[in-house]
Amino acid sequence: MSIGDGRTAGGAETGAAALKASTGAQLRKIRLDRGLSLTEVAQRAEVTKGFLSQLERGLTSVSVPTLLRVCEALGIGVGELFAYPDEQVVDSGNRIGMGGEGVAEYLLTPVGATAFQVFRSVIEPGGGTGGPYRLDTATIFAMGLSGSTRLIVGGETRMLSEGASTSFSGQTLHQFDNPGTTVSEVLWVLSPPLPRAARGPA
Repeated sequence: MSIGDGRTAGGAETGAAALKASTGAQLRKIRLDRGLSLTEVAQRAEVTKGFLSQLERGLTSVSVPTLLRVCEALGIGVGELFAYPDEQVVDSGNRIGMGGEGVAEYLLTPVGATAFQVFRSVIEPGGGTGGPYRLDTATIFAMGLSGSTRLIVGGETRMLSEGASTSFSGQTLHQFDNPGTTVSEVLWVLSPPLPRAARGPA
């Protein structure tokens, strides 16, 4: 699903309901394909059965760290949930669900890219990841495109205004949010790309 209107205020909510439903349906299908019950996955992911049920039906938002725990409980990498562009010239990117509230994220690199992966995040005022998390990737580069985004890496606050950039290990606990009153945007480069399968068995 390609959506190009995330550059405008309110763009982070465009298509959010459809994305929740799609992500939830994927999670449910993967769970059923693995023969796992709601209770089993909920226990592994440290969430309630009711929350997981709502997530699968697209009825609730999920923080990035919680979504990553659910993926780990299912034995998949979060990259398995992405719709990858298949064209060589990517127009605006495919909207993907990485969790968080008030955040629209777009995958800008096609499925065949193996050295790095590029995302664009559009963050509404007050929006963010909903907590700290780690990613199974070696290096993350982040550059502010507009507005001001607060990035916290290993407890250290780094403000990303337009043109400001920083790099850090994906294994370091990090989170981001928009503390301002206008929409902010960040470009992320991950190397290597997020894996589509978890390291260990479900």
